[in-house]
Amino acid sequence: MNVQQEYLNLIRQERKGAPIQVPYGMWQTRVLEILQTVFSPMYRNIWEQNWNNSTFASMKRPYYYCDFENGVYEIYLPTVLDAANNMHYWRLIIKTYDEIDEESMRSNQTALLTPYITPMGYIDSETIVHLAQQTTSEYKQKLAKAWKEGGRPLWFKNLLRGFKHRHKRGYFTPIVIHQSPDIAVKRMLTLLRNFWKKRLVAFLKQLKLQDWMFQEYLIKRQQQSLLISLLEKYSFVIRNIAKNMLESYDWLSLKLKDLYAEIGRQNVEKTKIRPLLQEIRQVVDVFRQNNSLRNVDVPDPPIIQKLALILCT
Repeated sequence: MNVQQEYLNLIRQERKGAPIQVPYGMWQTRVLEILQTVFSPMYRNIWEQNWNNSTFASMKRPYYYCDFENGVYEIYLPTVLDAANNMHYWRLIIKTYDEIDEESMRSNQTALLTPYITPMGYIDSETIVHLAQQTTSEYKQKLAKAWKEGGRPLWFKNLLRGFKHRHKRGYFTPIVIHQSPDIAVKRMLTLLRNFWKKRLVAFLKQLKLQDWMFQEYLIKRQQQSLLISLLEKYSFVIRNIAKNMLESYDWLSLKLKDLYAEIGRQNVEKTKIRPLLQEIRQVVDVFRQNNSLRNVDVPDPPIIQKLALILCT
């Protein structure tokens, strides 16, 4: 179910007189839609061309799992091909929350360690991302109490922070919290792209290539880059691994650029409608407080309940 269908359901509930609730699930739906836009086309545009062609048959199909009901997205990104022609993958799994606290995060973390799908190959790295719209009220009260009793050290100790869920390189669990789904995904993609960049630079170092060559590639790209020319002296498999990693990095950078543009458009729209929201907020407050217009024994109309809840968030 997409965001437009969610809005239609809210309109149907309003016409039937059903109580309107804050649509937290729409935040998760928007996050999963962005993830589908970012990762789903990567197989057809990059991975299939590199690993499922007349030379290689190492990745015959994409490996991803999307569950809109439970807010889970899992995908496997190909990294390297070993000497036995076995593909190695980076497992990326994302769990979305309306509200998050340490208990819910830890309980889901155990379940997320088990893959939903299994690729034909090996998993050499794993990232479990917890994306949330906000923290629970109980967790906010816990942080406020920690600040009051122990100051900044105790408050910092109780913060939700990322961690390494296995004592191996490439295994880590970040936590991202933001009210805007686009900004939350942007922060997550920035973190993932930086991790991919570190892997790419480490791979180039194994080939005795300098770091500045990768920076030069980011500026000149494939046409005039010295890195592309130097990779020609290596075997076809190594060239293909480097090509796949460079193209995947370029793809993530392009999608990040699109997200930045979308966030900018949203900020412009917010500045345009902010005066209107202030006027609506005043009208709603007058309607709810003026006894001549409102009977305290009768619930507010659904549209007023919906506006009050939205304007308070």
